[in-house]
Formats: sequence, structure tokens, C-alpha cells
Amino acid sequence: MPHPLPEVVWVTCAFVLGTAVGSFLNVVVGRLPLEKSLLWPNSRCLTCLHSLTTGDNLPIIGWLHRRGRCRFCGTKFSSRYLWVELATGLAFALMFYLDVIAHWHRMPFLENSYLLRIQGVPEWQALVVFLHHATLFSFLLAASLCDWDQKAIPLSLTTTGTIIGLTMATCFPWPWPNDPAVVTRLRQPVAGPFGVRDRLWMLPTDIDPHQFPEGLYPWPVWGPLPDWLWNHHWALGLLTGLAVAATGMVLLRAIKFMFERGLGKEALGLGDADLMMLAGSFLGWQPVVMAFFVGTFAALPLGLILRFRSNEAYLPFGPGLALGVMVTLYWWPWMGPALHVFFFDNVLVLVAGGVLLGGLFVGSVLLRVMGFGAAEPAARA
Repeated sequence: MPHPLPEVVWVTCAFVLGTAVGSFLNVVVGRLPLEKSLLWPNSRCLTCLHSLTTGDNLPIIGWLHRRGRCRFCGTKFSSRYLWVELATGLAFALMFYLDVIAHWHRMPFLENSYLLRIQGVPEWQALVVFLHHATLFSFLLAASLCDWDQKAIPLSLTTTGTIIGLTMATCFPWPWPNDPAVVTRLRQPVAGPFGVRDRLWMLPTDIDPHQFPEGLYPWPVWGPLPDWLWNHHWALGLLTGLAVAATGMVLLRAIKFMFERGLGKEALGLGDADLMMLAGSFLGWQPVVMAFFVGTFAALPLGLILRFRSNEAYLPFGPGLALGVMVTLYWWPWMGPALHVFFFDNVLVLVAGGVLLGGLFVGSVLLRVMGFGAAEPAARA
């Protein structure tokens, strides 16, 4: 009988990796908005300027060992360093469990494989999926903390994340890495003037969602796909990545325009649009559209808390959007099958876009009545 010890060991390793990444994210959040180098100088106390020792830099352990104080001058360090490292470690462990062990995303090429339990080593495809999601989470967390602290999301952060997302999209295009037999079994070719083929969204509605071919992107950019694009998967991945990155950016810029019409002043920053561009390069444009709706419900409570606790007029939208992206990512196995017909219907997509913009205008007017302002243009570069 397979022993659960290998699973525990791998989840623990994911937690340790997460704490190390969280420690680096603390450096990113502290230096990147100030345009300082992330590699030099090494970490040091900002009061006495002494370099921290290797033991002090150990994630979680270093902070607890020194009780959150500098060993040289006794200055108290913020507890957020500890919480970011701990939260990142727990998030990595949870994502590893869901992606690799529980097969949360119901990918056909992983569901019937039990290498981790039998041999103690996970499938390499599962590790790619985990690292893909962990990288996205790391960028989203760093952007959220920058937005919360500095009221701005550094362009260098979102641009770097978008480039990484596009690279992974090109290397692992939809429906990577499914067995070709899976796609062939589900394919229903139809004749067309340009040799187009029906794909996932054209399948019968009663098909088992567990059999949907998907990879790092749950869906391609559109359909049906021309033969030349289907036969060159790297081009399909790159085109999908570019299209979804542009969609994420344009979506928030359109929302920004409508909010400004309702509020009478600058509403959302361009950093929020760049954040959705980053998320789109990792997930695809369909999940990003849904992530905006989910993120809105998360952002408003955060904004209300900030409003009534500190009387802060600026509503940080980045943390809510980031939370919406991650919730949508792990909700997609259930959300996607119910929406795949809608997202590939030209008329429905256009109608929904019109309703969205109209609703946003009304919402912005309500926010204006509630007294929400916005950051000055120079503060949201």
C-alpha cells in the first residue's frame, strides 16, 4: 500500500520554498518602488545600517530567533516580514497539494497518474503546473503589497511577470501536454472555407468536464482555430498569450475610462491594468475577465475597511484583483464548463461588454456619492 510520507515531504519542501520566495518578495516590495537594486547591497538594518547575518536572513526562523529586532541596535523590525514569509510558504504548500496531489484542475494527463504515491516522485508535468501557478501567485502578492504601501504598482514588476507568462505560454501551449489521443477522441472536425475545425467549445454540452483537453491555459484564444495555427502549437501559445495580455490591459483601461466619467476624476491607476495584463499572460483572457468580477467583490470590502479605519480616500484595487485572479484560477474547473459556450459566442460577448461598461458607470457614480476619491495622477504611474 502506498505510504503518504512522500506526499508530506513534498508539501513540506513546497512550504520551505515558499518561505524563501516570501523572504525575497519582502526585498522586492521594499526596494522596487524606490527603484533600488534587488541584489545589492545585501539585507541590512535601516537604522544602524549593519548587514544582517545569514542566520538573521533565514525565513521565519531568523525573525523569531531575534524576536523581530536587530541584533546590533535593537531596532524592532516590522512583523509583516514574518507574515509575508509564512503566508507565501502556506500558499505554496496548498498549491502543491491541490495541483500535484489532489489533481484539482482535473487535467486528463494527470488524473490517472500516481507516480508520487507509488515512486515518491511527482510527474514533471504536474511540477510545471505548480511552478506556473506559484510564479503567478508570487507576482500578484508583490504587486498587491506595493499597491497597498505605495499606492502604485511598479511597471518593472508587471512587465517582468508578463514576459515570463508569455514565455511559458509559448513553451507550453494549449492543450499541452495532453496525449494527442485525448484531443483526437474529443475532436469533431467540420468543413469550412478556411479548413477550420471545431474545438472544445463546440463539443456536446453533456460531455464529461473531466475529459476537456487543457494545459497551462484552460482555453485557446478563440475558436474555431485555423489548421495552420492548430498545427503550430508554439504559435498558438504565443498568440494566445499576446491576446490575453492585451485583453487584460484593455479591460482595465476601459473600466478606468468609465470610472473617471462617473467620479469626475482619475479613478483607477494604470498599474491595475498592467496587473491584469500580467494575469492574462498566465491564465488566458476568459479567466481574467471573470477574475475581474470576483476581484471587485474582494476589493470593495478591503476599500471600506481602509476607508473607515484610516479615512483613506484612495481605494487600493490591486489586492482585490490579485485575490480575484487566484480564486478564479482554482474555481475554474467548475466555472469553466458552465461558461465555455458563452465565451465563444460573438454576440453574447459584445452584449456582456456593453452591460459591463454601463454597470461600471453606475457603480462609479455610487462610489462618488459615498465619498471615495482617487490618487493624484502622478501617484499612479
